[in-house]
This record gives sequence, structure tokens and C-alpha cells, in this order.
Amino acid sequence: MSAENEIGRRGNMAAMAVGFEGGLGLLALALGWLLGVWPIPGIERTGIAWEAQFPALLWGLAATGPMLLGFWMMERFPWGPLADLQRDVERLVIPLFRECSIVELALLSLAAGVGEEMLFRGLFQHGLAEWLGPPWGAWIALGVASVVFGLAHMLSVTYAILATVIGLYLGLLLIWNENLLVPAIAHGLYDFVALCYLVRGSDGSRV
Repeated sequence: MSAENEIGRRGNMAAMAVGFEGGLGLLALALGWLLGVWPIPGIERTGIAWEAQFPALLWGLAATGPMLLGFWMMERFPWGPLADLQRDVERLVIPLFRECSIVELALLSLAAGVGEEMLFRGLFQHGLAEWLGPPWGAWIALGVASVVFGLAHMLSVTYAILATVIGLYLGLLLIWNENLLVPAIAHGLYDFVALCYLVRGSDGSRV
């Protein structure tokens, strides 16, 4: 394959991935409009005062730490099903993004953080919690949205379980902060660091 074709293939793959993830956010807006649910809790519909979002930005950055620590531990101690998960990621995920540039990985992570959080946390969790109401609505919605999030990442059973746990963590961030920006930042930054390690790691094949 020529260098031009390889660059074109890489660009098309990155563009498709960014378009898909970003499309989830548009889907959340469309479904939210139909259902009467605003899928970006914590941010006003009519505009955004960025200075008021500074605490959410800090919380999102800080919340990335535990996720990255868990990621590091799974990479360093791949016991039992985690070893199979590691092989699945090397076989199925890394080849898709190995040729992506840092900028492309950043755009993909940003689109995933925003799009997936708008759909799963902003629409599913927030909307279901409002519909069910207190005292248990928020916790039932957290569980349902997290399981749906896990099933949407059914690379393998282990991967789906891990995604469900991450969904629970991101959902708790939304409950505690009442601002979608917090889980969106944590999600996007985690994806970016993990993808960079996976596709740009020292041995070229591991996160």
C-alpha cells in the first residue's frame, strides 16, 4: 500500500470513529428533544458561563486519576480474565488506531467523552432519574444506565463488566456534582491517555 493510500485509510478511520462518537451526542440531543430531557445537566440550554464551570473542570481532571490507576494496575497485573482482555484489546482495538496521530486520538477521545456521556449519563441516567423521581430514582437510573453502557461495549464479557464498573463510577460523578462536564472530562482524558499508551507505547502493542 502506498504512503498516500495509508494516510487516506488512517484519516478515514479516524474520521469515521470521531463521527460515530460525536453522532451519539447528536442522538442524545434529538432523543432528549423528543422526550423532554436536557442531556447536558449542569449546563444551561441558553448558554454557558465558563467561569462557573471551573470547579467542574477541576473535578473532572481529578476524577481521571482513579481510573488511570485502575488501568495501570490491570496492565501490570493481568490475572485471570484480565489477561484475556489484554489479548482482546491487542488483537481487536489496537490495530484500528495504531496509525492514528496524537491529534486524531485527542479528537476521538474528546468525541467519545462528550458523545457517550451525553447519551448514557445525560440522557439515560439523568432522564430516567427525573422520570422515576426520589428517593430511589437516581440509584435505579445509575444501575440501568451503567449496565446499558457496559452492554454497548461488549468486546467480551470481561470488557463489558469493566465498562459497567466505569459507567457506575462516571454516573456517581454526575450524581455528586450534578454537572455532566465532570464525567465527560474524566471519560475523555482517560480515553486519550489509555489510547496513547496502547498505540504509542514503548513496545508498540500494549496500552
